[in-house]
Order: sequence, then C-alpha cells, then structure tokens
Amino acid sequence: MNLDKKLAVISDFHMDINQFSRDELDIFLSVLTELGITDIHFAGDISNAFHSLTVPFLRQLATDRNLSVTYNLGNHDMVGLSEKEISEHDFQVKMFGKTAFVSFHGWYDYSFLTGDFDVKKVVAFKNSFYFDRKIRRAFDDIKTTGLILTKLENLLTELSARSDVERIIVSTHFVPHQHFIINTRYEKFARFNAYLGSQHFHEIFLKFPKVSDVIFGHIHHRMTAVSTDNINYHARPLGYTYEWKMVSQFLKLYSQYQIPEIWHLRKRYQAIKDLPEWKEFRRQHLADEFLSALTVFDF
Repeated sequence: MNLDKKLAVISDFHMDINQFSRDELDIFLSVLTELGITDIHFAGDISNAFHSLTVPFLRQLATDRNLSVTYNLGNHDMVGLSEKEISEHDFQVKMFGKTAFVSFHGWYDYSFLTGDFDVKKVVAFKNSFYFDRKIRRAFDDIKTTGLILTKLENLLTELSARSDVERIIVSTHFVPHQHFIINTRYEKFARFNAYLGSQHFHEIFLKFPKVSDVIFGHIHHRMTAVSTDNINYHARPLGYTYEWKMVSQFLKLYSQYQIPEIWHLRKRYQAIKDLPEWKEFRRQHLADEFLSALTVFDF
C-alpha cells in the first residue's frame, strides 16, 4: 500500500512546440520538488516525437528526481505510432492506498456536434486539414471510440467491485463532457468540436459512484474545477506558449507592445516573443505558469 503520496497531473506539456530549454525544464522540476510531489502523470500531448523526445525526458525525470512517472497519450503523442504501440500504453491503473488512479488515452466520436451534420464531411475535413490526419488508427473514429468505451466500462466495473478500492480518479486526454466544448455560432470553429472527445465518457462514469475526479486536456483552456453529477472535472492544460496567462500579464505590464488585434493570440505572441523583456519575464514567471497547470492530489 502506498501512503503519504502526492500526485500531480499535467496535460498538454508540448515540450517541443513550447521550446523548453534545459533550464526551463529544471524550473518545472523545482516546482514539483517544492510541492513535495512524489508521482507525476502527464495526461497526453507531451511532445510530437514520442520515441526521440518524450521517452528520454520521462526516463530522465524518473531517474534524476526519484519521481514515479506515468502518462497517457494524446493525439500529438500518437503521431508515428502503430495501433499496437498506442494500445500498449493505454488503460493503466495505479493504486494510492484505496484510491485507484486510472489513465487512458480516449478519442472522439463526433458526439459533441449539434444538429444535422454529414459524417463524410467531418471525416474529409479531418483528413485534409486537421492535425490528426497524421495519425493512423486501425478503425474509424466512431468504432475506435466505441472500443475504448467498452474497455473503460469493463475496467471500471472490475475496480468498483473490489473492496480495496474506495475511490477512482481518472486521467484521459480527450474531453469527456459537453460542458467544455467550443460554444460558437461560427461553423468554422464549431466543426472542431467533432474531434474534442465524447459525451459517452461521462455517461460511462455516471455508472460508477466511486469515480470522484476526472482530469483531461486537449482543449487548451484552463478552467476552475467543475462538479457535475457528483464528478469533479479538472481541465488545466498547459497548452502553447501563446495561450499562456503570462502573455496577457506581460502585455498588461508592457502595454507599448500591444497590437490592435490583441484578441489574436498567435499574432500578439509573435509580436513579443523575441523581445529581451519578454524572455526575462518568461524566466521569472514560468514557475507560476507550470503551477497553474497542475492538478494535485494528496494521499
């Protein structure tokens, strides 16, 4: 039995896209140390290069800091992996006393789309423009998600029947509840809801009262925890640098660098990313950014 453990979960780390230096990764480790974290879990989208970047990084974390390191995959992690490799890392269970920590990748089945829609157009858009066109799954999205839902229900049934399991915490990458989808009247953006996740994950969780918390990412919007149907949902992804809270903080402090299209996150970041003032600001505030993206559980 593992006692006196402290688990931190972070999603959408994107270590390559965010161009983390060795010093910045050390800042992340220092945050974990200061919090007294014993176990760190990455809930998907660690990098775009699983074998060459992610695996060495996770191994170094475990070795250098004596951390227990676990993960589930996100869509970015799956690029270049076979279905067999994806499955090998799926559906893991780790016990913290009488709490079972379940992690699985997740996927999507277009169930977040509203009204009438043409499945063929949804698939065509994905295969032409969306990032996930680079991923080769064995089956189509709806069947893939259906298989995952079956495995998830079977695993939760097994865990719920165990007398040594009093609580279940779940980590996944994709969105498990419609509360978190993109609410917009613009079809251009609403179409991305198809690839966010599935409402059916929540429907599965509802069958098991021992499920207390679900952590996920993928949407790149940090929110306060939302409790619905006695389940606490945590969405605190780190996301891309241009989405970070510190960019807004920087522009508030250095208003001379604001651009007219301040609403355009990428453009406003492009306008400051090479400034010496920004680089120093990032160095000073990166620990706070990491901290705001962590979901922590004490056991």
